Amino acid sequence: MRRAEPVAGLGGLVTIVGVLIAGVGVTGVLLILLGLLALAVPVMTLVTSGPAKSIGTAVLAGALGWIGIVLALIRVLDDASTGNWLVLAGAVLAWVGSWLSMRDESTPGAVAPDIPRRPAPT
Repeated sequence: MRRAEPVAGLGGLVTIVGVLIAGVGVTGVLLILLGLLALAVPVMTLVTSGPAKSIGTAVLAGALGWIGIVLALIRVLDDASTGNWLVLAGAVLAWVGSWLSMRDESTPGAVAPDIPRRPAPT
């Protein structure tokens, strides 16, 4: 697992919990969906064997994460309750975690191919 993927998952979890604390509305449903997408970033790495699906999930979460930040900011400006501040913190954490996981080019769990060694030419 890449180092930033748990950060994205934690951000998604905090976003979902914050929405459930503050109350679910139209923006709350969208924020829960974006939180589930951020939560899928580390889950896809654990479930799949290659890097393609986990990177694809991180790309989607990174590309759509700013929408969650804007929606959470609107919720905070409308009602500055503790739950809405949690939603904003979780949305920022999810976006940063998914963005940083795309930046990490390591492929944990990948096996190096078995290449036979040839003797040096004489």
